[in-house]
Amino acid sequence: MDDKNQQYDNLLIGILQNEGNISGFLDAVFGFLFRRTDYFRIMKSKTDKLGFLPGTASNLMVSAFKKYEKIATGDEQKKDKGHKTERDKEKASTVTQQTKDVSDTTSKHMEVSNEKKTSNRPNQDTEKPLNTSSKQSNTEVKVQSKLQQDMKDDSVPQKSNSENIEQDANPELARQQAIYQASSESYNGAIRDNYSWSQSITDLDICLKIPNYIKKGKDIKVCIEKKHIKVSHKDESGQMVELMNGELCWEVNKEESIWNLVPAEHILINLDKKQERWWEAILTTEPKINVQKIDASRPMTDLDDEAQTKIEEMMFNERQKKLGLPQSHEKKVHDVLAQAWNAEGSPFKGQPFDPSKLNVGQGGMITINDSEANKNSS
Repeated sequence: MDDKNQQYDNLLIGILQNEGNISGFLDAVFGFLFRRTDYFRIMKSKTDKLGFLPGTASNLMVSAFKKYEKIATGDEQKKDKGHKTERDKEKASTVTQQTKDVSDTTSKHMEVSNEKKTSNRPNQDTEKPLNTSSKQSNTEVKVQSKLQQDMKDDSVPQKSNSENIEQDANPELARQQAIYQASSESYNGAIRDNYSWSQSITDLDICLKIPNYIKKGKDIKVCIEKKHIKVSHKDESGQMVELMNGELCWEVNKEESIWNLVPAEHILINLDKKQERWWEAILTTEPKINVQKIDASRPMTDLDDEAQTKIEEMMFNERQKKLGLPQSHEKKVHDVLAQAWNAEGSPFKGQPFDPSKLNVGQGGMITINDSEANKNSS
């Protein structure tokens, strides 16, 4: 990585720490581009001095992403080569070592089993802490289950095992989809003879090629119905020529669908999906793509407020854990302790609050550290 990029690291880290997650960081960056630059402005004609041609801004973003994705992939491949050399050296002694390990594991297993039998006996003098983290764990499991359900629902068409095996075993389909994914005009979609299409979970974009003499919207006719689309244009003799005419694979909201002409280049058509699902094709007569090979991820903003809040809490706890700092549920306990620290009868009254002097068990039971207990008794 060159020094030119690294010189902005401190500034960008500050933004990332303030936002707390990648989603907020990217939103701040694109918000800046929206407010202070012409990045999101579309040039209506080639004489415009501000903005970009349709699709150019998104291509710049995808190009930057692909650049560093390629670098990351190269780093992983280098690591794999290093590990492979080490594994080859160890492979010769694996069989002999496994034989010895089986014998050792058997004897250790017998010892551990005996220890478990002894430790499982009830001890009346031992405290039985309740697992207060179970409530948190259950909530996290529910959120994860909800996330999986939201991702898994019927947005991705379900196929039979034979169809899945046939598509997965076809390297040509995988190669074609990789090509489609590399372009913003066919991302999660496909490239056809006279058009290309891309999609998100909520809408589709069609880029339909036109002759270079088509420069006015009045020369174009676009008819969008809930399950049918027809696009035609006037030729040089004034006759209408069909560009696209067919039945859509699924229904769309025709009132919310729009189109735009880029003179002498193409027509951009945006179709608003009636149902959130991944389409395998635009038209029923079109070859289907393998939706198992597309980017079927969905933004966190699609989830409800409760799920988003819980995910942010889980991300916060993970960061705190890596830094050795108290997690959210531990901070709540510390807040309660801080209020009781100087209460009447507290052994720490008059001392600065120091949570390290106490142990908080899983059941919420609070005990004084042995060193502090000895000081107080003396």
